[in-house]
Amino acid sequence: MPYGKFYAALDACKAADYVVFVFSSNVEVDTWGDTLLRTLQAQGLPDVVSVLYPDSTIDTKSRQGILKSLLSFIQYFVPTQTRIFDLHASSDKLNALRSLSEGKPTEVRWKEGRSTILGESVEWEDGTLKVTGVVRGSSFSANRLIHLPDFGDYQIEKVHHSPKSRFSFVFISNIIFRSSLLRFLDQSRVLTPQAWTLSQCF
Repeated sequence: MPYGKFYAALDACKAADYVVFVFSSNVEVDTWGDTLLRTLQAQGLPDVVSVLYPDSTIDTKSRQGILKSLLSFIQYFVPTQTRIFDLHASSDKLNALRSLSEGKPTEVRWKEGRSTILGESVEWEDGTLKVTGVVRGSSFSANRLIHLPDFGDYQIEKVHHSPKSRFSFVFISNIIFRSSLLRFLDQSRVLTPQAWTLSQCF
């Protein structure tokens, strides 16, 4: 996520299966990063993989001390963390990738029974807003409201399958909203390039 995009980071973590924290060996976490970590901790984090950005200028002895210090830091926010992957080491690179590709993500409690979609494309066509993305959690229902960040809750007109994605295992849907409920939205705001995370309301 781009640095400084606080609410975009929160929304992305709502739909994510994994969050990767990348730490620097010589730059401490600043106030913004600390605030984000505390907020994510309160919101509820999915599985976390923590890595150290590769830096060939650090000697082996200092590297171990840095890894130990960073692990102690991240365990305050994510007590389940058991290690920091050092991306300077080939074995840790592979282990970090293995954790992401072979692990089974655990569910965050507040996500149970709630569906979300991370919008990959947003279109405004003939007064209708269309959002296409990957559905997470339970399936979307056109009979329930959906929440659009920064805009509020809206009725869905219809939900249908999108053309097959390059990823055969994901469920892609188009979410089409009633144009009458979105008539006040500024088209330029809707179409700005951003990842929208939509949440189904109860």
